[in-house]
Amino acid sequence: MGYSGINLENVKSFNRSAILKLLNDQGEMSRKDIAARLGLTPATVSVICSELLAAQILCEMGEMKEDRRAGRKKILLGINYSRFFVLSVSIEDTDTCVTLSDMRCRPSGQRRLATDENASPEEFLCRVAEAGRELLRDVGVDAAHLLGAGVSIPGTVRRENGICLSYRLWEGKVNVREILQRELGLPVIVENNVKAFAEAEMVYGSGKEQENLLFVKWGPGVGASFVIHKQIYESRRFKSAEIGHMITGWEDPGTGRICCGRLETRVSTHAIADQVRAQCTQEAMPQLYRNRDGDLSSIAASNITEWIACGDRGMWQIVEADVDLLARAVCNIVTFLAPDQTIFYGNMFELPTMRERFLAACQRYSADYREGDFSRSRLSDKLDYIGPLAIVVNELFLSGRAVSALGANQPPED
Repeated sequence: MGYSGINLENVKSFNRSAILKLLNDQGEMSRKDIAARLGLTPATVSVICSELLAAQILCEMGEMKEDRRAGRKKILLGINYSRFFVLSVSIEDTDTCVTLSDMRCRPSGQRRLATDENASPEEFLCRVAEAGRELLRDVGVDAAHLLGAGVSIPGTVRRENGICLSYRLWEGKVNVREILQRELGLPVIVENNVKAFAEAEMVYGSGKEQENLLFVKWGPGVGASFVIHKQIYESRRFKSAEIGHMITGWEDPGTGRICCGRLETRVSTHAIADQVRAQCTQEAMPQLYRNRDGDLSSIAASNITEWIACGDRGMWQIVEADVDLLARAVCNIVTFLAPDQTIFYGNMFELPTMRERFLAACQRYSADYREGDFSRSRLSDKLDYIGPLAIVVNELFLSGRAVSALGANQPPED
């Protein structure tokens, strides 16, 4: 087959994406500075930026402040973040959150519904879609301003076709994208929840400054994701880094025997609640016992933030041992991968006392520990929607491939 030449449209799309990603990472810049940073000709940058301005994807931000000089002043260009909206669906074990926000992460509305493990996947996803349609109607966002919908799921996801391969509440494969695109009439991107959050850090957080990152999530489950040279690691089986499935040696609080169980069976919120509930007595944990009015069944993962603050020594012996086990596992990974930074998030890390204990344990186990090596995500207050938002913004906006079709809302081809 003979050489067919360079596909100029692909080159243009690549340059368009490079401009958008540069402005997203670095902020407002002039056309001349964009050209210099990307090694493009001023004419090329001018043509592409004119198209993006016409589509209201970019906007002029005013004159650049600089020392007096002859000639025309530089006009700064920036991304028009408030122009387009994304419908974000965050599916977790207990509840599902549907959020409408602009690309600057500002929510316009939100709906919550229980994640129904008794409903079929299609039935449940149709309820999610109905919540999304209600939200769009209530807020009144025009379809031309919708980029699409993003979905994050705590399971194995094949992103290229939006199929969830495994999720503990569903049996078998579920074509999440197909169902939601049919119900919403929008392009839909689906990703594992931990990898989606890592992508959010690349678009909106620490990934702008760092090349190699480790992400650790601690809550109902324990998950992790790696960013290597600004790329999220993708295994050949589409799995994220299953830190919760690491085989660890830990002492069973009930028997005192060393168990070779998986990390998640000890340090997830459900496991911690089970351990505390099993050992809670009026003598061993008097404050917690009174806090629960003697009803041990009310010691649950769903209300852990209510009872974890009790000061009983017996309770904290259990919890601190779990924190210590998690810190050891994380520090082993840090020693092996040597990331620029370890970012942690999840509802357990939202509790100041748990953060403090985790960081103290990491300091004990990490010989090269320095201030800032381990840090809570700056996006922690946006956990309900930031991951699904980011995968849509990254794939359907910053990639540059869908710029010409923005507003058409045609689902991507399989």
